[in-house]
Amino acid sequence: MIYKSNFVAMLLCFSSGVALASGYFLFFKDSTRVSSAPKQAVISSANTQVNNQPTTLQGLVQVNKAQEADQQTQLAQHVVELNQRLEKKSIQLKQSQQQLKLNQSESVELDDELAIQFEQEADNLEWSYELEVALTDFLIINEFADSAELTALKCKQTICKFELTINQHAVNYGAKLWRELNDKLHLEPWWQQFKLSASQSNDARIEFTVSTQG
Repeated sequence: MIYKSNFVAMLLCFSSGVALASGYFLFFKDSTRVSSAPKQAVISSANTQVNNQPTTLQGLVQVNKAQEADQQTQLAQHVVELNQRLEKKSIQLKQSQQQLKLNQSESVELDDELAIQFEQEADNLEWSYELEVALTDFLIINEFADSAELTALKCKQTICKFELTINQHAVNYGAKLWRELNDKLHLEPWWQQFKLSASQSNDARIEFTVSTQG
């Protein structure tokens, strides 16, 4: 009876061992499948990234080329605009130079005509005195008396000539002084009697020829 019980006990132990071994084997197999699946997924993802990398680099190269082409186009347009502006300025400069030469030519002709007429007319002493007083007052009122002085004046019947000379301490800004003086002279009420006026100057002196006839 005891032998039979031991045999049954041994049989149960053997069955239990087989069951445990089978369970462990199945568990290890499932674990291997589960653990290997993520590795395969990671490897697959890495391969996908590696395969896509050339495509990404190629796209960046194409974008850079497109940007460079756009910048070159904009630069070319800017150069064309600058050339057009330069050409326009060159034309304006030539026109200004031509107008200046024409004005200088007309001024020389006017000076010659006034000089000839001045020599032909008789002196007008009364008018000379009146103009001398007007010019002297002008220099004092406009604060030019310390910088320039009236050094010559002579009037005929329709034409007067007078000369202003700069003082030594103001000789360095003679051209500026003559421009300012000339502008203010043309604003004087008594200056409006002159229909024609011409002037020649350098840093030291300025000479006016004025006429009441146009």
